[in-house]
Formats: sequence, C-alpha cells, structure tokens
Amino acid sequence: MKQWWPLILTVTLLAVIVAVPVVLSPTGKRISIGGGDQSQQKLVILTPHNEQIRYEFAHAFNLWRSDQDMSPIAFDWRTSGGTSDLRKSVFDQFQARISQDRADDGIGCDLFFGGGDYEHSVLAHGIDGVSLTLPVKFPPGMLEQVYPQPTIGGEPLYHPQLRWVGVALASFGIVYNRDVLQQVLNLPEPVQWQDLADPRYRNWIALADPAHSGSIAATYNAILRRRGWDQGWKVLRRIFANARYFSASASKVPVDVSAGQTAAGMCIDFYGRFQAGAVGGGRVGYIDPKYTTAINADPVSILRGAPQRELANQFIVWMLSRSAQHLWQLRRDAPGGPEKFELRRQPIRRDVYKAPQTDDWTDHIDPYEYARPFCGNVPNYYAAIAPIAHAMAIDIHDDLKMAWDTLANQDDPIRRKKMLALFDRLPQELLAGSQPDFMAEFHLRRKDNKQFLQDRLGWTMFFRDNYRRIIHMADQ
Repeated sequence: MKQWWPLILTVTLLAVIVAVPVVLSPTGKRISIGGGDQSQQKLVILTPHNEQIRYEFAHAFNLWRSDQDMSPIAFDWRTSGGTSDLRKSVFDQFQARISQDRADDGIGCDLFFGGGDYEHSVLAHGIDGVSLTLPVKFPPGMLEQVYPQPTIGGEPLYHPQLRWVGVALASFGIVYNRDVLQQVLNLPEPVQWQDLADPRYRNWIALADPAHSGSIAATYNAILRRRGWDQGWKVLRRIFANARYFSASASKVPVDVSAGQTAAGMCIDFYGRFQAGAVGGGRVGYIDPKYTTAINADPVSILRGAPQRELANQFIVWMLSRSAQHLWQLRRDAPGGPEKFELRRQPIRRDVYKAPQTDDWTDHIDPYEYARPFCGNVPNYYAAIAPIAHAMAIDIHDDLKMAWDTLANQDDPIRRKKMLALFDRLPQELLAGSQPDFMAEFHLRRKDNKQFLQDRLGWTMFFRDNYRRIIHMADQ
C-alpha cells in the first residue's frame, strides 16, 4: 500500500490545482461580506477598489438595511488588476453574449464600481450599438440634490443617460518619502509634476503601466492636457526615464514609496493619502499639484443583464445619500464613521463640504474650490496614452534610461543640445497631437488592428533608434 501513497498524493494535488480556477471567478478573486446563508441576496461587483473601500461600504450598507428592517445581503467582490483590465474582461464576455444574441442575459455581474469616467463611458457606449450598462433610477428630486451642477472643472459628474454616475471624486498627484528625499537624494519635497523630471531622481521613481491602470492613464492624461501635447510628453518622457519600473498594479506605487524602495511616484489621491496615514509619523507625504491635476468622477455602473438590478440600484442611491458620502472622509472615531479603515476620499456631493459636518473629516479639502477646467480646444488624450507610452518608454525602458543617463553625464552644451533634440523627437504621425481632430484620427487608426500594430512597432523603432543614437554620440 505504501507504494500507492505518492500516486494518491499527486492525484490529490492535481485535483486541487484544477479546482482552484473553477472556484474563483473568471474575472478574478471573490470576496464575500454579509453571511453564509445561501438564500441571502447577493451583489456581484467588479471593482479595482482596495479592500478598505470594499469592506467599509459593504458593512455600512448592511447596517443601513438593518435600520430599514431589511435583511443583510452578501457582497461578492471580483477584482483582477486595474480598471482597464476589468473593462476589457467585461467587453470580452459581452462580445460572446452579443454574438449569440444573448446580451440581455448579462455576464452574471451586477455592478462595475470604480475607475475613471472614460472607462465607464466606453462601457456605456458598448459594442455595435449595444450599451453594456443600464440607467440608474433616482427618487424624484434626488438627482438635482446630489448634482446641482453636472460638471466639476468641466468634467462630467454623470452620464447624460445616467448609464454611470459618480459616487466620489478622484484627483491625481505625487506620493513621496521624506526620509529618502532628505537623507539619500538631498532633494526638496516635490510640488509639481516637473519636479519628478529632475535627473537626480534617476531610478528612484515608481510608476504604473497605463495599459493596466486607469488611474495612472488619467494622471498622464492630465499632464498632457495641462502642459500641452509637446511640453507634456517632454515632462512625461523624463519622468519615465527616471522610473525604476512600470507596475501593472497602481496600488504598488505608494507601498514601495513608503517602504523606501523608491523616493516618489504618481498615484490617485486616496492611494497616496491612505498610505501616508497608514505609515504615520510624517514620513510619507502626498500632494495634488495645484491647478495642474485633474479632478474626475469615480463612477459606478449597473451592468446589462444584472441579476439583482433593483438591489444594485438601491446600493447606488444609498451611496449617494449624505450619510454614505461622509463615509469617504470621516475618521474612525467619529459618529457614523468607518469601522476599520479611514478611506480619505473626496465625496461627490457638494452639499457635504460644509462645517460643522466636516469637523470630523480626515482631510479638510474642497475640490470644488480648486478645480479648474482644461483649455477648451485641448482633446482628451486618454485612449492614446497607453500605446504611445509603451512605444516611447515601457517597451524599451533600458534604451530610454541609458539615453537619459548619457544626457545627464554630458558636459558639452552644444552636444547636449543636439542630444536633447533627439531625445524629445516624436514620429511624424504623432506630431499633430495638439490639433483638435487628432484623437478622432487616432481612433480611426486603432480600428484597423493590423495597421495599428504596425504603427506601434514603427513608433517603438523610431524612439529606440533615437535613444541609441544619443548613446552613440557620447562615444564620438
């Protein structure tokens, strides 16, 4: 019998390995909050949000339902990468349903919660004229109470057909480690995006990949829209060259900064503020570059074919109530505050930004006071960010860094000027980025997948050849 034990053990392990993908959701990890009763109602929610947000809103919603003499519900949170990754997964699943004329059957999920308005607008636009989201239903008069104005800084707070609605606000900024800046790099605290382009930050910047993270794509987009196409890419390229890595997870950036593995990084506001608060002692700081960041809605959408549409709608309406909105900012010890985690996010309802109700908040900020619109003719570059960033930097990061090191060590001003001209060059197809019709043409270019792949390869070769020319010039 002993000789059979290795075989039995092997078969058992194989069975476990095969079973794990079946138990887990195809879109990622499942986390349930709300009890184990199989008859219990359940919301299935796709989200890039962290554990803190998931826990506190599930817990608070069930407390509210208890106060309304309603039974608690279960939350099945499904997370897998960033917003862009989740949106692509939703598209793939709905594409299969649409090809079978079964779009209204849905994909077994109720809500898409979190991420930028761009990704939610893509879902609302849908596939071949079929929207992948459903309109939110508000009680009479509530829409006007929650959103007395439809925009902040010119950016929408909700979809025109209510196929997504913002439940919080997000801005984008710089998280930094004061100890590393002072004791290792001897640098002042960063204030503006341009500060991260300083060559003294070489290999000390943490960044995320915009192909996976919607929040970092929105950050890069804000820099381009504030600084202009040409100047924006100059700033971004230098920051890219200072980067140690491009993570697939935006949440890794503030963690590595707080651990001292990097000096600074870019992230969405609540990642930075939460990490600064969690570390304590003033070692980690976070700043929104004043007037040069973007302030966007952080939306929620009801997915087409949602198994629990009415319950999903109820959750959204509750999240936009005054009491739930305060949960984004209240301290743990405050009445009605979070049970475990201070979320340090910006509510979307303007009427909650008033004393004395803000006295127990963790951050005393009012985004409606400092939000500034982008210039009227500046396009939204969001869809172009990832492919260009990959061609310019991410796919050839070693070449970019070596060229940047060469420039930093070049003492001859005439030669350095020629090197910089090469460093900042853009391919012919990308020179017209400042034109209002550029993004319309870019979207048309992307529709031809084969041609677009050839374009991206051409851009990558263009940038790589210029970086290598710079390195070669130093040897002449």
